[in-house]
Amino acid sequence: MKRLDYFRFLIGMLSVVHAAPASPEALNAARSTVKEWAATEKAISLEVAEWEGRKQLLEDLIEVAAQRIQRLEAELAAGEDRLSSADEARFELLEQQDAVSREAAQIRVLLQKMEARLSALKPRLPQPLLEELLPVYQRLPQGPGESQLGLGERIRTVVSLLARIRKFDEVLTLTESVRTLPDSEVAVSVRILYIGLGQAYYYGPDTAGFGSPGPEGWDWQAAPECRESIRGAIAQVEGAAILPKFVDLPVQLDLTEGGAQ
Repeated sequence: MKRLDYFRFLIGMLSVVHAAPASPEALNAARSTVKEWAATEKAISLEVAEWEGRKQLLEDLIEVAAQRIQRLEAELAAGEDRLSSADEARFELLEQQDAVSREAAQIRVLLQKMEARLSALKPRLPQPLLEELLPVYQRLPQGPGESQLGLGERIRTVVSLLARIRKFDEVLTLTESVRTLPDSEVAVSVRILYIGLGQAYYYGPDTAGFGSPGPEGWDWQAAPECRESIRGAIAQVEGAAILPKFVDLPVQLDLTEGGAQ
């Protein structure tokens, strides 16, 4: 029954009770009914008010939850974009790493060849140059794959050796040393003029000669008949000659692979 109909029903009952002679029991029952109705109406009003408050709170919570969901969806979309960008960057880095690995492998092969050729060239180097390069030569591997140095250090070692060897080959070098000559068993002090890497001439108190590199080291030959020519060449290199002039000197050619030409 609706509340308005119920209210009319009660009013009607009260009217009937008051209009007709009623017994005390009927009057008490009517009053009790009215009180119950009033209590029920009050309880319903309280429930309605409480529900309205809860309804507003729920609507606010729903709004907050919707905003949070929207924010999370935006963050998720941004995260997916970042992941996509990260995947692309990672793919590019992997490609670069593969390219660097291939280039490093090619460089290692080239270095092994250069290191082997420099090691084979070592006995052919002039004595003063070899003494200068011995600390650098110690960094070369004793065999293929035996180097403990990094790729960059190996490259610097090879480049350093090549640069110094080339520099020596481009100039005339005059040194003095004590050695046993081919035509004597006594060590004497001689002056040696190196013409690059391929030829040298020595001049001593009583003799002279020339040398050239060989597979096991330098080969020296006495040439006393060329003593004055060698002395003249050394004088011109020192700047002691009065006038520059051409000097005839013996030359020994080695046409084998790796030899002087």
